[in-house]
Order: sequence, then structure tokens, then C-alpha cells
Amino acid sequence: MKSLLKILPSLCILFICCQNNELDNKTAESLIAEKYKYPAEIYFEVFCNDPVHAKRMLETGLDEKGFVKITEIREFKDRDKPLIEFTALSKPFLFETTLEEREYKIQKVKIGTRKLDKIIKITAETKDSRMAVVEYNVKYDMNEFGVIWPGLPSEKQEKAYFIFSDNGWEVIDKKDAEPMMFKDNMQK
Repeated sequence: MKSLLKILPSLCILFICCQNNELDNKTAESLIAEKYKYPAEIYFEVFCNDPVHAKRMLETGLDEKGFVKITEIREFKDRDKPLIEFTALSKPFLFETTLEEREYKIQKVKIGTRKLDKIIKITAETKDSRMAVVEYNVKYDMNEFGVIWPGLPSEKQEKAYFIFSDNGWEVIDKKDAEPMMFKDNMQK
């Protein structure tokens, strides 16, 4: 029993020393997904009394597909009625509205989902490999309402900054990473 107590601390030290400090794809992917909450829903705020939004709904054909009803001409008696009304077909894409949003006739509409696609490259930024930059792709999957946000890319390349601490690898903000990388580059 005494010999086991003498060997156990040395085994623990050996295990800690031999632990791999390199950031791998699996670890980077899980930490990025946790930090930036992938997959995430993308929403668009539709101002139901705004003629510009009503025109956009008409141009995209959402009224013809049966997702919305557009009031093109409003009479005085209809002044409190919104220009854009969402039909039962659009219910799965609508978010709950707050009291203030209902008062101003604002409706948040789900237009798609943002997902972490793949890790492109992991680059060590310091000599001791305690800091890394990970480039990754984010994929945007749009639904029927995705047409109301023109110009949204189908995928986008982004970067995440990592630092190795006592707790293992952690994602940090770019503003925190840049001074550390600058300091390390000045020492080279």
C-alpha cells in the first residue's frame, strides 16, 4: 500500500507532463460551437406597418405563396390594421413577440439557421503553441423567408482565437488575442 502511494504521485505528474497541448479539430469545433452557440437561428424583424417592408414582401412573392397578406390600399377605417399580416402557413417561422413589439407591430421571422460547417485551418501563433487561430466555415441554411434578406451568403469564413490555460484550451475574443500576438511577434 505504501509503495502504491509513492508511485501514484509520480504517475500523475507523468500523465500531466505528457498531456498533449496541441489544439485538434474536434476540440476546436466543440469549443467554437459552445462559445458562439451553433447552430443558431437567424431572424429578421418585419415592421408590419412599414410600406418598404410590405413592398419587399410583394417583390419576393411571399404573398403569392400564401405566407403573408399584404394590404396595398388602406382606408381610414383600416388605419389600425397592419400592412403585413402573417397567415397560418407562416406560423412555424414566427417568434414570440413582446408587448412592445406588438404595440409597434414588429414581428421577428426566422429566415434560416447558421451552422458550424468545418474547420479549415489551425495555426499556432506563439512559439510555445499556447495560442492558436482557427479558421472555420459557417453555413447559412435559408428557409422560405430567407428571400427577405438579400445578399446573405450561403457560407462565410470566420476566425476564432484560442489560448491554452490551466483549464485547457479556451476561446477568447479577438481584442484580447491581438496584444498577446503582437507582444510575441515583437520578441522574435
